[in-house]
Amino acid sequence: METTEEALICLEQDGLASLQIIFNLFRQHIADEIFEKAKEKNIAIIVRVPLASGLLTGKFSEKTVFSEKDHRNYNSNGEAFNAGETFSGIEFQQGIKLSKEIAELFPDQRMAQWALRWILDHPAVTTVIPGASKIEQVESNVAASALPPLPEAIMQKLRHLYDSQIKSSIRGHY
Repeated sequence: METTEEALICLEQDGLASLQIIFNLFRQHIADEIFEKAKEKNIAIIVRVPLASGLLTGKFSEKTVFSEKDHRNYNSNGEAFNAGETFSGIEFQQGIKLSKEIAELFPDQRMAQWALRWILDHPAVTTVIPGASKIEQVESNVAASALPPLPEAIMQKLRHLYDSQIKSSIRGHY
């Protein structure tokens, strides 16, 4: 699903077994609007775009350039499809800044793993679909499930950052 509205429509359908949604540190409001309803109806939540097209890996900088065929190049502003899909709707340079602020809240430098752990710390989440183009990325993604849950104080700081700075920066339909 691209938008909360679409997800809510799907949740009203009989026989729905799972719902695939964008959910990450740049799209936290989904938990408020969808998770409880899905849980009540015993509908699985499948999380896609968990690392916000790579912004939540900590590997990009202001100088990062994407290849011509990469959606992060040709759709960063929603030219080809919903701007909310690429970088979860955050403008790239703003996303770099916000990602750095998020990284400072994590216990160590494993930003991608902690971003995935944050998702896994939500009981309504059934599974996560992180992308990977290298074996090391697959191994890192899997290792996130072995991390301890994030402390509540960090969860609250991440939510405060979302409410105060991130949510108002999301572009596109969400």
